[in-house]
Amino acid sequence: MKFIKGLLIALLALAALTIGILFSSRNSTPVAVDMLVVQLPPMSVALWILVSFTLGAIASGLVYGLMNQAHKRRNNRLLRQVNQLEAVRETAK
Repeated sequence: MKFIKGLLIALLALAALTIGILFSSRNSTPVAVDMLVVQLPPMSVALWILVSFTLGAIASGLVYGLMNQAHKRRNNRLLRQVNQLEAVRETAK
């Protein structure tokens, strides 16, 4: 099973690499991006798209991480309350 999983991951990585190479070769026109305040240097369209995708993935990972930490803190607080209530219930018996 481990071998099949590794093979599947390798095939998916190879497919992603192939698609990325085809995407880059078909979108090689240089484009300068104007951000109203700063004009960024001309780079290929594929590179701009990949950079924006990567920055978006990093930003969403940070947001998810912050939300996950908040949920973990809340869960820990609620578990402490449950444990305290169970201790009170045990002493009341």
